[in-house]
Amino acid sequence: MSGPEAYCEEALLGSVLQDPRRAAEVRDWLRAEDFADPWHREIYRVLVDHHLYAHPTVLAAAPAQRAQVLGRLVMEDLHARAGADGWQVGGGDWQQVAAYVMSLPAGVPNAANAAQYGRVVAQASLERTVGAQGEFAERAVLAAVLARPQEGARLAGWLGAADFQDPWLGQMYKALVEEKLYAHPAVTVRSSPAERQQVLARMLYEQLQHKAAGERWSVPAAAWPAVAQQIHALTTTQQVPHPEHAAQLGQRVLQSSIQQQVAEGSWRIESTLRVPGAPAAEMEINSMLATLQQLEDRWEQAMGRPGAVGAAMAPQPSPRPEMASTEDAVLSSLLRDPGQLQQVSRWLRAEDFTQPGRAQLFTALQEAAGSRGTVDPALMVWDAHRRGTAGPGSLVPEQVWKMYQEGRPGIAHGEGRRLVEASIVHHVRCATSAINTAVGDPTAAPGMVIGTTRGHLQQASAQAARLTQATWSTARTDAGVR
Repeated sequence: MSGPEAYCEEALLGSVLQDPRRAAEVRDWLRAEDFADPWHREIYRVLVDHHLYAHPTVLAAAPAQRAQVLGRLVMEDLHARAGADGWQVGGGDWQQVAAYVMSLPAGVPNAANAAQYGRVVAQASLERTVGAQGEFAERAVLAAVLARPQEGARLAGWLGAADFQDPWLGQMYKALVEEKLYAHPAVTVRSSPAERQQVLARMLYEQLQHKAAGERWSVPAAAWPAVAQQIHALTTTQQVPHPEHAAQLGQRVLQSSIQQQVAEGSWRIESTLRVPGAPAAEMEINSMLATLQQLEDRWEQAMGRPGAVGAAMAPQPSPRPEMASTEDAVLSSLLRDPGQLQQVSRWLRAEDFTQPGRAQLFTALQEAAGSRGTVDPALMVWDAHRRGTAGPGSLVPEQVWKMYQEGRPGIAHGEGRRLVEASIVHHVRCATSAINTAVGDPTAAPGMVIGTTRGHLQQASAQAARLTQATWSTARTDAGVR
């Protein structure tokens, strides 16, 4: 081990040896198991966990002599532990260890940094426990519940077996927590934590075998020793330094599950665009919105907050490809046959037009129909002239008059539906793109991912609902024409 983590482990030990009072700044939240180096781990254990920093001999020594006195006590305690636990350490090795312990205080720039060194050690320990991207979190949750069975009650209700990527680990969690093996009397009656862990691990293995037989899992007999070894590893080499933090570890598992479910939902929504007009988009989007609500409720429960407090983030507008010919066809038909406006206006919006001038003309048509009940093309020409200086893309009277002359009555419904179809495809693609960006951001908290996803999907859902209405309306119109 090398780098900042190794330096901070040495610096923390040196700080406590140099100034024993610094142990009080880390003793309540840093464990010996947080140290990666085995010797650092044992030195911290005897130095802090065994309270040598507060030994009367140390307190009675002169300040300049305390580091030397404390170092000698550490070596005596290490010798005693080595003898009791059968460490294989030779005489020459002990001389090197003693020289190393005595040199630690000299390498510390300032013992007042002890807590900061401890935070680096704790953060590095957390990364080893759950992985840099949370890839070990599933094992850590199980190890924490095995080491401290009462933690199962804090996970029940919001973390599920389906949240585990590894199916075997998911089955273990299901037996331990969802089926409440952690609260079995045979476990809770034990007074020793080590006994509780041993009994619970054995019962977990037996429960898995029982379930495999009852549910007819296709598990060959040769695989069961590997399962037993996996459970044993969770109680030995893969133990977590802080099993009381099982809920925080469970949050990492749920976070990964939320990201995966959102990404899969985005893919399903995107897949609806393969069918022209995306007829299934509204149903898929609404299904995803319901899933998001469930995920948000579970995440808020995991964080200890009341549900449904996440804010939906509004999507950012994005330009979409122009459909000038279709837009002109719609407007031309409406100018020639204004009677279509009453029905078309129920689902077609000005924002469905990609150019400002055409959107303005559609708005003017709606206002004219709403205020006067009729649409006079000549007045539309005059209105276009009045709006001619409104900005880039505004239509001039000649363009409006040409649209009127070329208009085909009765086609605004079908062409308007094409505009709405283009709108939903555009909005859904923007939504899924933004969702994938949010899911792919490793720094994004689940609440942010859920809020961003909801905001984009709500906008896309509104577009999809209009498409459904347009499809139904134009189908009736087409049937009436036939």
